[in-house]
Amino acid sequence: MPEWAQVRHAAAEQRLVGNHGKPDAAAAAMFPNERKAEAPPPAGKDDDAASILFKDDAARKDVDYERAVGGELDQFTLDAMKEGDAERASALKQATAALSEDFRASGTDPASIQEAFTIVRQSADSLSPPTPEQIEAGFVSGMAELTASGVTEADVGLARRFISDLELVSPGVVASLERHGAGNNPKLVRAAIKEAKRRGYR
Repeated sequence: MPEWAQVRHAAAEQRLVGNHGKPDAAAAAMFPNERKAEAPPPAGKDDDAASILFKDDAARKDVDYERAVGGELDQFTLDAMKEGDAERASALKQATAALSEDFRASGTDPASIQEAFTIVRQSADSLSPPTPEQIEAGFVSGMAELTASGVTEADVGLARRFISDLELVSPGVVASLERHGAGNNPKLVRAAIKEAKRRGYR
């Protein structure tokens, strides 16, 4: 084996056994300009790698997801109770708990939750529910806007699968999106696509 190859081989072995930080006389003689002095790490910069990689997850452990979801659904629950609709009130409480746990387990960004609920709430603020024709027109215009902005059918498919899975977690999600046409809102579709991809939907 040529001398230069022996030096390279020895350096590789040193790296494997953890001695690559120590000076190597042979390597220094063969490659005097290749090894530069390594400055010591700055004081106070010895952060644990795991804490850096997962700092967002760690921060979200302190998020009160039930409050984030309940803040949007509690009013509907109270309205149902005032109307004497105990069954609907109970269903809304269960939906709050189920969605809260799903978002917590998945580490969903609370800001994304608020944005989605805001879109749904604004859609429901109209004096009367949209007609089937209006919902269909909203679907066509929404899809046209998404397509023009580069959203693909595959992307929309991911969003639909994600929403279908949320429906399994909390029955009524799809009906809530369809009732006032919120499900056709391009902003909500993009948000669903983003969350689906973040969760690993492919």
